[in-house]
Amino acid sequence: MNLRDIARWDTSALQAVQRSLSARLATIGFVQDRLADIGRLPTWQADAADAARRRFRIAADDLTGEVAAITVVERLIREMVDAVTHLQAELDGLREAAAAHGMALSDNGDIIDAPGPTVDAAAARRDELRAAARALILQAEDLVADAAAVLTRAADGATEPGETDRPGTGLSAPAPPPDGSPLDNREYWDALPAAQRREVIEQHPEWVGDRDGIPSAVRHEANVGRFDDERSRWEEERARIRERLDRNRFGGAFTDDDAALWYAEQKLRDLGDLEKLVRDHPDGRLMLLDLQSGERTMAAFALGDPDTADHISVTTPGIDTTVPSLRGMTDEAAALKAETERQLDLADRTGETVSTIAWLGYQPPATTGPGNYDVPFLDQNLGRGWLVDSWQSDRATAGAPKLASFYDGLDVASQKPDPHITALGHSYGSYTQGLALQDPGPGQPVDDAVFYGSPGFDANDESDLGLAPGHGFVMRAHDDPIAVADGFGRLGPDPVQTHLEQLSVREATTPDGVRREDADGHSEYPRPSGNGELRTSGYNMAVIVAGMPELAIR
Repeated sequence: MNLRDIARWDTSALQAVQRSLSARLATIGFVQDRLADIGRLPTWQADAADAARRRFRIAADDLTGEVAAITVVERLIREMVDAVTHLQAELDGLREAAAAHGMALSDNGDIIDAPGPTVDAAAARRDELRAAARALILQAEDLVADAAAVLTRAADGATEPGETDRPGTGLSAPAPPPDGSPLDNREYWDALPAAQRREVIEQHPEWVGDRDGIPSAVRHEANVGRFDDERSRWEEERARIRERLDRNRFGGAFTDDDAALWYAEQKLRDLGDLEKLVRDHPDGRLMLLDLQSGERTMAAFALGDPDTADHISVTTPGIDTTVPSLRGMTDEAAALKAETERQLDLADRTGETVSTIAWLGYQPPATTGPGNYDVPFLDQNLGRGWLVDSWQSDRATAGAPKLASFYDGLDVASQKPDPHITALGHSYGSYTQGLALQDPGPGQPVDDAVFYGSPGFDANDESDLGLAPGHGFVMRAHDDPIAVADGFGRLGPDPVQTHLEQLSVREATTPDGVRREDADGHSEYPRPSGNGELRTSGYNMAVIVAGMPELAIR
């Protein structure tokens, strides 16, 4: 298959075939009804009548088999008309987009320069068009393969009455590309017709719920739809572990079963917490639900619609953040969103929208639980717990590519030409954030970054982070005990000694006339103070998320 094949598909011919099959079904139905009526004539008796009725039943059975085959093929043709119409519309849109940038699509999906005046075409636009074209070709190939399988079954007489009521007997949605980039994932979704999108959400939610680049509303619906299956999965796992422990005369003394049971029970509690979070925020988006790839649950929750927002923030948390912490993070995201919108209103930019996201898509070091990487919390402020931030760099190293992909996914899923994305990193999360901003890739979609309560982020200035000058910021409270970890240098230079701009966290009256409290310790930066207003640190984050860093307090 190639793009020319897609363009040449004749939907009118397909519709004519579908109408012919529908008429054939109506004719067969009429004949079946008449045979049944004749067979029920009360005055028609004797051996000849019985023999005729037997022949009628045989004929009716033959017609039933024909109806089954025709019904399956007729539904296939209807689905093909919808799918081909969608593919051709997408192809027309791609060709128009390519022409607008001085490019053209070759039949195999490659991008070539079109004749005529050259239009400046960024490499990113070429990549986007190429990914979209190849997604259409893959979708068309899958459509042809599905159609061939259905027609073969019909020709072989393998269809059965009522088969069209069962899933998987017509066109089926293809799986997304394995290890696809966020752009590949978005183009995969765009290439699917509406019926196959619905099929994916309902029958294969795991294909799209955690896949960066898929629209946030789709991810949310898919992830929420997985709650019951995940609960059943972990209840069964818990039961298996308990059974093993019961059979073992030494319990879990010489195995990891005790630890496994602890984590299984925690994941069931996590599911309950996430369900409540979704209920309490019906307009939110659960953009990540991962209970399989690590000891602890990973999730991300958005307030506002990141696909349509002008301004998006992503907060990456640090040590000891788990799913139960997401409620507090979401409360902080709500306060940040409200303050950002307020600052936009004060600047007469009321039409601009905001989405704030709490991202726990990695597993920060934890000081509770029996796992190999969880450590006892010897001192709340100055002991080993804080030093874990600098000792366990592997957690950030593992999480950074996931965060970088999440940023890319926000960018490619956005309906805005260039959404303003702000990265907010707290404590160990700031180190993960710094590594994510340095992750090699096609480009840096993040516009601004704020590191607060940071032990380090392996960078010295904006150029190290793929940011424009003046778009990287650091905040640290005077009594933040994270300073104890900074002297080790494993995470890069001391944040307050870097070339990034240092913002104030002290008590101040901000340009909007609000008197704001200072941030003390390690955790108050994003939290409202006793009067309900964000602290100076939270205000600074809000004006940066709004794209107005000139209003920040230095």
